[in-house]
Amino acid sequence: MAVMDLKVNRNMLDIEFEGYKLSLDPIPVLKQPVVDGVKCCELSSEDYSYLHTRMALLHNYLFQDIWSQNSVFYINERLRVMWTSLGEDGRLNTPRCIWNVPIHATSSHSNITISFPGAEWAVLCNGKKNLHILYTPSRSAGEPWMCCHTYDMEISTSSYLLHSVHRTIPGSQQIDCIVATVEHKSKLPKDVSFPDCYTFVSVLEWISFTCGQNNQIWTTKRTRKLVSSTFPEYAAIDSIGDAICIVSQNNFRCYFDSEGMINSNIDIIEKEPKPPKYTYIQTPEDITVYFRVPENLKKSDFQITFHAQYMEVLVQGKCVLSGDLANYIDHGACTWILDGNKLEVILYKAEIGLMWQELLKGNKEGEELMDPTFIAEVHARLAHLTSETEVTPSNRVPFNLEQLEECDSSVEQLTFQRIDGNEHSETHKVNMGGHQWLFTDQICPESLPAICLRHDVDGILWQPKNIFSEGEMEHFKMEHVATFSALGYVLASKQDKKFTSCSPDFQFSVVSDCARHLYLYCQPESINSALELRNRKTGQSVAHIAKQYVVSLELCDRILGLRASPQCVFVLSKDTLYAVKVKS
Repeated sequence: MAVMDLKVNRNMLDIEFEGYKLSLDPIPVLKQPVVDGVKCCELSSEDYSYLHTRMALLHNYLFQDIWSQNSVFYINERLRVMWTSLGEDGRLNTPRCIWNVPIHATSSHSNITISFPGAEWAVLCNGKKNLHILYTPSRSAGEPWMCCHTYDMEISTSSYLLHSVHRTIPGSQQIDCIVATVEHKSKLPKDVSFPDCYTFVSVLEWISFTCGQNNQIWTTKRTRKLVSSTFPEYAAIDSIGDAICIVSQNNFRCYFDSEGMINSNIDIIEKEPKPPKYTYIQTPEDITVYFRVPENLKKSDFQITFHAQYMEVLVQGKCVLSGDLANYIDHGACTWILDGNKLEVILYKAEIGLMWQELLKGNKEGEELMDPTFIAEVHARLAHLTSETEVTPSNRVPFNLEQLEECDSSVEQLTFQRIDGNEHSETHKVNMGGHQWLFTDQICPESLPAICLRHDVDGILWQPKNIFSEGEMEHFKMEHVATFSALGYVLASKQDKKFTSCSPDFQFSVVSDCARHLYLYCQPESINSALELRNRKTGQSVAHIAKQYVVSLELCDRILGLRASPQCVFVLSKDTLYAVKVKS
């Protein structure tokens, strides 16, 4: 497994960025009535866990065709898939029904999700146990869809389609899907266990379908299942390497594969961590080892043996610890003390000043505690490496760490995993701890969805990328593809935010609240050379300016969906579809 770092491209950071200037220029907003209203679902009484709520809050009721970015879709209350798009004339096309979702298999408490794996294919999940593979020719023109295959999943709870990809294989074609569910842990196989504190778990079902190159008869090729105690922030299929990429707080593990056996060493998931058998504190002269023992024991119940590089501790004839020490001790001076239910064994080092890396060779059952006195001594010795003069931030930087508030800190310990679909083992891993999660978006149709994280005050967009075909030594990396200046700082102040996205060409980012407001943050643009603009505080000439727009949507009491294209931002409410035209 390769552990990767997020390497920021310093050339893509704007250290002279001075903030956004609120623009009062009007932005055209197109409106279109939603035909028969949007189908909205509320959680049922059975979906009461945090994971159920997390999956429901993930839902975006508006779906965008990444292959034709100005085409969007929604499901109305009559379970019809409705299409509309921004035409070349700058107007919204008349909405059109392109497919009817079968009513008999749809739950009133489940959200329907759609994914577009290819230019002519779509996958629809009805929110329960059915997946539909749909042939969608001329999708950008709103032509009707045709169902080619329906797959019944063996689940009894709500399901959510996270991602799908289409690939052409010699003589055939294949579609892979990821469907997320929240299951009671009793539904898992007996050899997959979780601590008692977990009742529900997240399950990702990776389903592969195949059909001939010249026909549309699809069959199920393979199913794989992964499980974790947390719901993923991100899950996508790397079709080049036949792997799955996941971002979550706790790791996912594969526990089922219809084509092969799962390695037994990963069947047991997230066992409760065992407390250490012993703890120890060391100083330059000695090591004190602590054991917890039953109360009311006598000294005659203990047999403790010391040798030059060996120790053994027996309690009532039972071996508690024994083995070769990491270094030599003065075994004649070693002693032990019994204090209630605490046993202290004191080892005097033969070589004073030598700090041991471990107590017993190869023994990982203990835990070392740091001696506060020793830490203070180390700090005193390193004091000459620090400066007595406070380093102040440059006047050109608008934010510094002293200005950050509690909302700016990140408590999320997210991890990026890339898991091989055949070996069921991690190939790459990225620790994202300390970087707030901002959003994820599909930028390019044939690439993995991009991930936006906060770095300092900026939002940095990372593109997971398989580069094996480019001839580089490392075949997978996280590439820094765009920077949204101060977006992390901006989002920390938005307490009522609902959706965050960006345009596929990285020219603007957009944030919506739950009700009716959109906040657009455009990349800095050059100022006309005929105009002279100076900073009021510094007097320096300003060559670029970044604009912020605030858009208020009339009669919009709840935002249900948001998608961004290079030309506009689509916003869906219960009764209206809006198109906010960012560029004319």
